[in-house]
Amino acid sequence: MSATCPERRETCIVTVELNRYGAMTLRSTNGETYQVVATDTPAIFRTLDAKPAGSRVTVTLVRTPGRGDGWRVTAVETNPGGVSTGTRRRYIEA
Repeated sequence: MSATCPERRETCIVTVELNRYGAMTLRSTNGETYQVVATDTPAIFRTLDAKPAGSRVTVTLVRTPGRGDGWRVTAVETNPGGVSTGTRRRYIEA
């Protein structure tokens, strides 16, 4: 029997920016840590990719089965008053 994980809507701070593998780390305002390993759409991916560390974002998350403690983002909204995306440096290993 498989149990389904309900969606969670969380306001989070980006602690580790989206990397070249599509993973990022979010810390919710209540102290939970989410390892994001997937997004539902390219638009969600692009929105998260524009968020530097320290940005505030509200996301809807669903646990990703078979990926350890990974989470998939199904919706995203930017919070007013969050850190502006501006220009950021992106480090990619060669």
